[in-house]
Amino acid sequence: MRFVHHGPLTRRRFVAGTAIGLATALTAACSGQSQPATPTAASSQAAPTTAASASAPASPTAAAQPTTAAGTPTTAPTAQTAPATPRVSLKGTSLAFVGGSYFIPDAQTLFQNQLKKWGDDNGVTVSADFINWLDLQAKIAAVIQSGAGGDIFELWPSWPWLYAANLADVSDVAGEVEKAQGGFYDSWVTPTVKVEGIWRGVPTGTTNVAMNYRISYLQKAGIDDPEKNFPDTWDDFFAVGKKLKAMGKPLGQVLSHDLGDPPAFCYPYMWANGAMEVEEDGKTVAFDKPTFIDAMKKFIQAWKDAYDTSGINGDGSWNNRAFLSDQISATINGTSIYVAALKQNPDIAKDMNHADIPRGPAGRFYDFGSHSFGILKASKNVEGAKAFLRWWFDPKQFGEWLHIQETYQIPPTRMWENDPMWTKDPKLAVIRNDAKYGRLLGYAGPPNQKAALARSKFIVVDTFARAVQSGDAAGEIKKGAEQLQQIYGG
Repeated sequence: MRFVHHGPLTRRRFVAGTAIGLATALTAACSGQSQPATPTAASSQAAPTTAASASAPASPTAAAQPTTAAGTPTTAPTAQTAPATPRVSLKGTSLAFVGGSYFIPDAQTLFQNQLKKWGDDNGVTVSADFINWLDLQAKIAAVIQSGAGGDIFELWPSWPWLYAANLADVSDVAGEVEKAQGGFYDSWVTPTVKVEGIWRGVPTGTTNVAMNYRISYLQKAGIDDPEKNFPDTWDDFFAVGKKLKAMGKPLGQVLSHDLGDPPAFCYPYMWANGAMEVEEDGKTVAFDKPTFIDAMKKFIQAWKDAYDTSGINGDGSWNNRAFLSDQISATINGTSIYVAALKQNPDIAKDMNHADIPRGPAGRFYDFGSHSFGILKASKNVEGAKAFLRWWFDPKQFGEWLHIQETYQIPPTRMWENDPMWTKDPKLAVIRNDAKYGRLLGYAGPPNQKAALARSKFIVVDTFARAVQSGDAAGEIKKGAEQLQQIYGG
């Protein structure tokens, strides 16, 4: 059995060759071509000079909300017994998993142990390759091209659309999980994983996100009871941030090419201020809006007045490190910071809490969609891969994996709505709001190949990064709109 965990991704490594394979893989997917992806030179939008989720998916809206960890809980369906795993002899075969490194190490270790147990029980030689998030698409493209090196992939939201031609139909497994666990959420799971009626991955749900903040620092900045009166609007948040930075405890935000924290800030801020990548027709770009230009001007000023500006170069773990080292006072992040603090620094855990992302004139929004596990169509062990997924998605194994993450992973099915994990720690209660305010990739258009391509090119994130460097809100937003037009208008 082999487990590989690659070292941390540096900015230099990203600029030098992170998106190997993206150009052909994404362009072919977007144009409907079915040939395998061929690794080529990087095609992602160049990094800034100093830094580098309604079954019908046509119009996902914030109104179509699940009543889960995302809203008012309802009585959870009773789990049904999953169909028996087909009696297929797997002894002597092999199975390779490729996924992203975990921010909660215990969950990664658990998954490794679960995979090993299944392999031992079935006579299958198993391996798991956990790599940096940004390297994952390049790895998938390389495996698709060579047909070797991976059987099961972790797929981010809407990647099933990108790689549909190269992914096995797993509708049988997904259907069994859906039936056994009370159904998937049609508002944010189905449209990002089910491609033209076919499940190209089995949904795993998504990692949570919230404002992580230090209670005592906000009190010193003039908020008597931050747990009740956390800044509700972006304007109020920036104003408090200015005071925090003057205290030497600025806000923290990453604006680099990373799949997690940068989109988690940039997309909600864009939506909250009336802009979006594209209208509901999926063709009309709606990025260059006067309200968004004004909001970007405010952010440019806030970047100077309230933020730790070194975050522009930060990698995917910058927020976590900066918060846990007492460098910053508040940041958008998953609750992995809190889970780590409970073990590593109880004093910080005691002095921190979570709040909703602030709202803007257009409302409050979260960037949302489901991850999934997909199987390479060219795999020599598709049946073995399906057998493992059937076993792993059983509530016993899957539930153990969910629970060790302490709500960091929001499950994709209704079975878990009233699970005790949502209420046992009051500091995690706000996570119930994530899907309530969630918008899907490519909103207001469908979360399809074009939306996934625009995200992979970091067009929205790069607009923010360029703006804080140049100071030109209107000009940088115009550039971003032109880049989006090339994708959505083509």
